Order: sequence, then structure tokens, then C-alpha cells
Amino acid sequence: MDRLDDEDIGLIWARHYPKRAGRPSSMSLCVTLAMIIKQRAKSLHQYSDWPAKLEHALASAHVPKEEFDTLESESTALKNIPE
Repeated sequence: MDRLDDEDIGLIWARHYPKRAGRPSSMSLCVTLAMIIKQRAKSLHQYSDWPAKLEHALASAHVPKEEFDTLESESTALKNIPE
């Protein structure tokens, strides 16, 4: 499987982020993209602090930080819902 380019991540994010509330598959895809972005941010050695690493990874993928933060909050809230 080929690695996703940053441009692909941005396009997929833009297509699925607005649908995440109504489509579990879109939510899952956005959560997966968020994990990829965080993993890429961890590998950025030219930055010393996490916020700078994450900001750079988000900008490279063309994912708005506000949307990323919202998704992180939503996915955390979903994890805390009792089954």
C-alpha cells in the first residue's frame, strides 16, 4: 500500500469532515487521518515542541487546526460513552 501524500489527506479530510456527525464511516476515516497526522508530527525533528510539530503537520496536510481540535474533542467524547 502506498503512503498517503499530504495533499491526499487534505482532500479526503475536506470531503469527509463535514459528514462525520451523520456518517460513522466518515468519522472513522477522519479519526484515522488524525492519527496519521499525529504520527507524522512526531517524526518532525526540526521542531522541538509538540505544538510546533503538530501545526506544521496540519499545515502540510491542509487540515485546519480548528477542525482537527474539534474532531479530537468529539472522538474523546465518543470513547467515554458507556456501551
